[in-house]
Amino acid sequence: MVIYHPEVRPKAFSYVRMSTDLQLKGDSLRRQREASRKYADRHGLELIEDIDLHDIGVSAYKGKNIASGAFGRFLEAVRDGKIQTGSYLLVESFDRMSRQEPVVALKPFIEIVEAGLILVTLDDERVFKGKISFEDLIISIAKMSRANEESARKSDRLSQAWKAKRASIGQKKLTARCPSWLRLTADRTGFDVIEERAAIVRGFSTRLLQGSALSQSFVA
Repeated sequence: MVIYHPEVRPKAFSYVRMSTDLQLKGDSLRRQREASRKYADRHGLELIEDIDLHDIGVSAYKGKNIASGAFGRFLEAVRDGKIQTGSYLLVESFDRMSRQEPVVALKPFIEIVEAGLILVTLDDERVFKGKISFEDLIISIAKMSRANEESARKSDRLSQAWKAKRASIGQKKLTARCPSWLRLTADRTGFDVIEERAAIVRGFSTRLLQGSALSQSFVA
């Protein structure tokens, strides 16, 4: 009797990262997932989706996705031999894995390939496996360097913006957050009272004080 064994498809893992969960309101999560599914379908891969490989609201500039995120846990699984050799790791681009300096960002990249996995960057569908060629290495370093520089510029702009806000804190409010009965003025220098809401608060406070006085009278 001949026993038919269906062809075993290589496993593929899709790593998705975004630095802020606000991007969930946009197209980032759907785009990254869809790109992985399409690639897996075209290349006959079994896309593993029951493992959480999502780092949502996690920055790769300081390496938090590796230090305490899903990507770090995946690397640990690779080191422990829990990820089968020949499996694929699908990422949208290098900057999803790391935005640190290239000398640091290269480490997980090389570790994954040297462990016998196949790394695919979906934005250009470049495949990295086995011995990394000099051309692939240079291209990888260039992309990592660009990602790091972009994050460094963004971090510097944000730092300067907050520095300017702190410098003008005496003139302008840093945030529009305030009690519900107040509203930030158009020039951001103060707050206006929303009388109809303030009246509700005053009424509630009065009733609360009256109730407290009544309770004390019974105790007395």
